[in-house]
Amino acid sequence: MNSPVRRAVVLQLFHEASAISPLQVRRAEFLERHHLRGRAVADAFRDTRNWMGGVLTALDLADMPYEIGLCTAALPGGPIAADDFAMLEAELLESLDVLLAEGPVSHVFLLLHGALLAEGRDDPEGDIARAVRKRVGSAARIAVPLDFHANPGPGLIEAADIVLGGKLYPHTDTRERGERLVELALSGKSWKTVHIPMGLQVPMPRQETVDGPFSALAALTDRLEGGDIGDVTLLGGFPFSMAPFRGTSLLVTTTDKTKAVPVADKVRAAIDERRTALLAPVPGIDDALPAIRDGLSRGRVVIADIGDNPGGGGLGDVTALLPALVSLKRPFAFGFLVAPELVTAARQAGTGSTIGIAVPDGTITAGVEALADIRYRNTGAMMQGEMLYGGPGAVLSIGPSRILVSSLRIQAYDVNAFISQGIDLEKMDLIAVKSIGHFRASYTPLATGALVLVDSGGYSSPRRIDAAHGAP
Repeated sequence: MNSPVRRAVVLQLFHEASAISPLQVRRAEFLERHHLRGRAVADAFRDTRNWMGGVLTALDLADMPYEIGLCTAALPGGPIAADDFAMLEAELLESLDVLLAEGPVSHVFLLLHGALLAEGRDDPEGDIARAVRKRVGSAARIAVPLDFHANPGPGLIEAADIVLGGKLYPHTDTRERGERLVELALSGKSWKTVHIPMGLQVPMPRQETVDGPFSALAALTDRLEGGDIGDVTLLGGFPFSMAPFRGTSLLVTTTDKTKAVPVADKVRAAIDERRTALLAPVPGIDDALPAIRDGLSRGRVVIADIGDNPGGGGLGDVTALLPALVSLKRPFAFGFLVAPELVTAARQAGTGSTIGIAVPDGTITAGVEALADIRYRNTGAMMQGEMLYGGPGAVLSIGPSRILVSSLRIQAYDVNAFISQGIDLEKMDLIAVKSIGHFRASYTPLATGALVLVDSGGYSSPRRIDAAHGAP
């Protein structure tokens, strides 16, 4: 009697896309971040605290034979151009075909984001999952990890057996959640994931799970697991989408689909209790200044510009916060300002010279303090160990204050963004980053006075989402 096949394949196509961003993403951006196969993937990511690190480590510990096809990702941006997505999809599936030519597989670990958008596709990640299912057959188990900000479409849920997401924002649990995905997939149980919309879209600033209302909801999902319920994930959802299935939603992985109903009822009731806090707006820059000044009376203030977050479709180029920082007359660090033309000007002028930074009502003069490529590894809990690359960069100065400028769209997830460029954050009274929630994992300990959110009105502003969706 033949023994059952025991062989897994790992694939990845990871991108988070904003429908309102004017920045179309091309295949070249995937090549810039990573576009790897086989051992090169394991060498790059096995020791990182992300989805890939968790999946590969768990497969190794389970002594599960596996091979790695194409694994590729791009930094967040707009939808992927149609031809570029078609090429990426074809490359991914071709890498699977090559591995299947060597024999059947029992498991596929398909690492997706859940908020990928592509021109001309209604459900691009569903298309990928269905194509994988067609190739591996009905007997293979397809397990998919999704980002906390996912908007899973019907094709993905239909084609996959197990779909779970990260529970935390900042995403500090992805390695452990990758390990959990493998554990469920290899358990031998007939798990199937049910996807249940929650009937609202929580704005991203209120999805954070450090101390906001969403933290209690994430904790509740843990208590609802056990027995026939293998996993419960409450996805914050990615608002910057026009897909009909966008929104905050629940993934329940179970051996009995009827058991998902009472789980969803409990989560929905908990959401209703916190609805006002979950939907609370973020103030604009001028309205936030009193809170910033009050925080400075107690210590250092960390400011998050949620309106121009490169991780949420923002371009990272809005300078509206800069005049407010200067007006406070306290040392500040600000970054990343994504401005390739400013980097070019700084390089042409040279260190020790001065250049102008365009702001909404004029120009601010800054010194060119340093010039270097932006390349560093995250050292904190968020994406720990991952290499970040922002292209040619510059450090500009306004007195004791420092502005970190990059050429490529990048988010300062981690304090090492500043430290790697010689900026001493301990000497700063204010630290301002373009981020919505991820900054909390690394910068919160520095906020001895206050942590303040401001909305500069860029492409990651909730106000932009409301306008795009026709809200008043």
